[in-house]
Amino acid sequence: MFNKLIPREIGFFDLFNRHAVQSLDAGRTLVELLSEWPGGEGRIRRIEELEHECDSTAHMVIDLLHRTFITPLDRDETLKLITTQDDIIDSIEAAAQRLQMYDIGKVPMKLVELAKVLVRAQEKLVELVALLRDFKKVDQMKTLIIEVQRLENEADGLHRSGLATLFREQANDPLTVVKLKEIYEIVEAATDQCEDAAELIEGIALEHA
Repeated sequence: MFNKLIPREIGFFDLFNRHAVQSLDAGRTLVELLSEWPGGEGRIRRIEELEHECDSTAHMVIDLLHRTFITPLDRDETLKLITTQDDIIDSIEAAAQRLQMYDIGKVPMKLVELAKVLVRAQEKLVELVALLRDFKKVDQMKTLIIEVQRLENEADGLHRSGLATLFREQANDPLTVVKLKEIYEIVEAATDQCEDAAELIEGIALEHA
């Protein structure tokens, strides 16, 4: 199915890069959506479109894997990396859809801040994925990986403080607490998935360096 869609010159690293950039676009759109909510349903549709594009890119990787005898990375590494990258965009889409599904009112500022940290982690991941084709830049990759890990820790702190504020300020509205708590957890999970992808790339780089 995808044979005709993949130009011959496009390889695994190009598709990894494409997916990372598409996912980053979705993360930035999520920040815009959370910042202007309620409203901005068009941004939800945009995130859904980007998720479909990422799915197509992931399928291209898998199709290329089936058609390539010698791959630049181990087959399991290739599959695990694109799957981990895909988890990030899936979480972004899930968070966006729940705003509408749960009829959320005003979005807490801490949640917006958490999404901004996610985007910063994604930006570092885009840089990291771009370096993957050159295993000689291990030191540069390590610096980016450490920054993704630091941002994940920052996201953990925002998640905890955001929930604490939510429990305190919405104590008389348990349903709102439940709804927003789930969205907080989904966005925080996306930062965990960025760290997972970064650490996976670290393992690949160390193995191939």
